[in-house]
Amino acid sequence: MNGIKLAKVLSLVVILTGIAVMIGWIFDIAPLKSMLPIWVTMKFTTAFSFFLSGITLFVIAGSLERQSVATQLVLPLTSLMLLLLMGTLLASVFLCVRTGIEDLFVREEGVVKTMILGQPSAGTMINFILMATSGLLTLLAIENLILKLKCIGWVVSFIGTVAILGYLIDRPFLYYSIQDWSTAMAFHTAALFVLLGVGLIIIRKE
Repeated sequence: MNGIKLAKVLSLVVILTGIAVMIGWIFDIAPLKSMLPIWVTMKFTTAFSFFLSGITLFVIAGSLERQSVATQLVLPLTSLMLLLLMGTLLASVFLCVRTGIEDLFVREEGVVKTMILGQPSAGTMINFILMATSGLLTLLAIENLILKLKCIGWVVSFIGTVAILGYLIDRPFLYYSIQDWSTAMAFHTAALFVLLGVGLIIIRKE
């Protein structure tokens, strides 16, 4: 299996997991929202953003095989939605305000390692902004695109890997649980970021 096909497989895993977690929120299925009751939940906005990011990765991989209408139509939509959603939430962290986006889809109840109910971790927001950036770079067909995608992939996967390590050695600050500033990153959020990052790293023009 070449890099493009594997990246598409990884993107589908991310898309389906995002859908599963959204279903978990809609029907209140706890194991889909959080792998363990004592761990933070993957927020609905995070699950929706994984759905968008998975589509973004799939289209990026497809565009390196051949240019298609999907590249011109889908990438602007998914990338700009990610930028608007996560950019607004990230700005709210620094401005210390609640935007209302946190409750746009569902209202979270519970406070396990969550600073603001419904708000993802700072690391989560940064990674989704990077995924949106990768989509826009692909859309613009900039010079040395593959190298830039790989660099973004390494950063995204690194942020996810650090969070997983934090869970394994029980160091909350490594999964971005910072009092009065950042909600913890959910374990399955971190794992999906590793998949997205690897997907960007392995794709190349055939």
